[in-house]
Amino acid sequence: MTSRSRLAVLTRGHAPLLAAASLAGWVFLLTLDRHSQVPICLSQTSLDALANGALAIALSIEPPALVLLSFMAMVLAMMSPLLARPLAHLRLRSLTSRRRRAAALFVASYLAVWMAAGLILLAASVTLRLSSGVIGLSAPIISLAIAAAWQASPWRQRALNRCHHLPALAAFGAPDRDCARFGLVHGLWCVLTCAPLMLLPLSEPGFHLPLMAVVAAALFLERMEPGRRPAWTIRILPGRTAAATMVRSIYSRVRHAEAH
Repeated sequence: MTSRSRLAVLTRGHAPLLAAASLAGWVFLLTLDRHSQVPICLSQTSLDALANGALAIALSIEPPALVLLSFMAMVLAMMSPLLARPLAHLRLRSLTSRRRRAAALFVASYLAVWMAAGLILLAASVTLRLSSGVIGLSAPIISLAIAAAWQASPWRQRALNRCHHLPALAAFGAPDRDCARFGLVHGLWCVLTCAPLMLLPLSEPGFHLPLMAVVAAALFLERMEPGRRPAWTIRILPGRTAAATMVRSIYSRVRHAEAH
């Protein structure tokens, strides 16, 4: 079996575990959505307090620790399915005795990047919602425009191409450093690729879970597609090619089953 074939097998093998991790994130978010004031997207009460300069009141309504925990659950729910190939690469390139350690270092570094980005995203969502009245446009419309502009740019495609890159990893010498660096670098490119789209559910607390689901599905389908040359484009919907391929495949199988 070639290295590419083994990587494909390992990628499929990681899918159930990553799906379980994603499901855990969704369950946590759904529980918060039902039994709290949805701390991942600050409530209108908190925004009013912030607008009036009452920071202490806003913090008492929605504690920062819970907000950050909610954002981590958001990353877990949306990003876990995207890590099958990098984790399979780690497993393929690591000694048997070090595979769990390698995966733990990668995931910890990856999450650290996303948590740092989360502070920026949460601040941006609050800023958009507080300033939307001054601008004359709703926060979701502004965030949608930002995401669309980024989707159309060659820099976004360049970042997405880097998400497909699987670096050489040392089995001896300094393997821990390589695994941690892989997580940091992959996390950085993933943030640059996905963050503007994730701003959309953060800016619309009333529908943030459905929007998260749509964005997560689109990003997952997009990672199935090969990289392409960075250039400005009007094809800004992520995952459209993979989705069309899946629909054609399902349709073909249904027709084949009906014929027999």
